[in-house]
Amino acid sequence: MRALVASALLLGACTAQQISSAQTDANNAVAAAQPTIETACWLAQAADAGFQVYASGANANAAIIANEKTAMAAANSICANPPANVAGAIADVLAAYKSVVAATPAAGS
Repeated sequence: MRALVASALLLGACTAQQISSAQTDANNAVAAAQPTIETACWLAQAADAGFQVYASGANANAAIIANEKTAMAAANSICANPPANVAGAIADVLAAYKSVVAATPAAGS
């Protein structure tokens, strides 16, 4: 709650032009990151392919296979529709995080 209040106070001290400029800069950073996102997606696919080979040849733990499947579903969701701006990037990361957390058993269970 304190962080929210602090954020509101900081934003209140900014002018509309500063906020707009910061948002534009952030959106430009996301746009500039598109090649990096594409590379990360390619690497995730390559890692998944390697994991699938390992899992098919080894006596892999079913929980590990399920966790990898969940992680790849989250990555594939972002890779299929990469974010075009900061709002999209934040929404994508939060959705992926929620998906993985929801599918991951709590520690000690």
